[in-house]
Amino acid sequence: MTLNRTKEKTAGVGNWSLFDSEDIIKIEVAAAQWKLALKGIEKPWLCWCVNDKWSIMQQKLVLSVGWTPIVGNDANIKHPTILEGSVYVDFNESFEYPHMYMHFPLEWVFLYTDRLAFWHSDLLLSFKDMQYCAQLFENLEDGKIAAYKTRASLLRFWEIKQSRRFFEVIGCTTKSASRSQFDHGCGWWRNFQFHPNYKNSYLPKGLAGDHGFGIMHWHRHHGGNAKHVNVSMAGHADANNTRFTKSKEEDLDSTYSIAQICQHLGIEELL
Repeated sequence: MTLNRTKEKTAGVGNWSLFDSEDIIKIEVAAAQWKLALKGIEKPWLCWCVNDKWSIMQQKLVLSVGWTPIVGNDANIKHPTILEGSVYVDFNESFEYPHMYMHFPLEWVFLYTDRLAFWHSDLLLSFKDMQYCAQLFENLEDGKIAAYKTRASLLRFWEIKQSRRFFEVIGCTTKSASRSQFDHGCGWWRNFQFHPNYKNSYLPKGLAGDHGFGIMHWHRHHGGNAKHVNVSMAGHADANNTRFTKSKEEDLDSTYSIAQICQHLGIEELL
């Protein structure tokens, strides 16, 4: 199976090596629209739709803990289902990228909201973990973030103690933390060494090639306050096949059973 990188050739996927500096003007205009859409929402939680069934389940989970689902979408889902109590934002309206990942608006949180919870499109949590996250995110002080901290492994047998990155599979960021990350040039996007504000003599090279390595760099080298989100990944579909010939929508439908995952997590009543 060969890699299909056609969808990863614009900055819409969250990659500083592909970012056009002229787009900063579009960012400012777009963020003003996003800010207006989120006005009055105290607890926004980004639910990025790449598969409508999964998005509906995520919205139900977010609503169950008193947060407001903010539904964005990749270009493959033209009209995602928006539940009562959820808010739809067309994050790609000003850019018209062929593909946009949730990482794109995640990088610019300081421009449009005080805090933003987020998770992968292919993650579901138990009610217990949802309650834990809702409380953790609500109590998060400005200037701090929460995210899932990963560890590197050697040949899949031995775990290396030093964490590699903060994985955006689940987390919450705040306005001042987002601003600090932007000012230091190390946020959520891939290849943060190409960020216009990155001035460090340390060149991370390959370790900056994925999302979240910039956050770990911010945490280690700039005093960034980041807390680990300690939840089970049993409900993470981990749709790795989407980097190949299948779309993520197809991968989630053909490879995983949302009914079985919900039953395993004890949230089947939401189906």
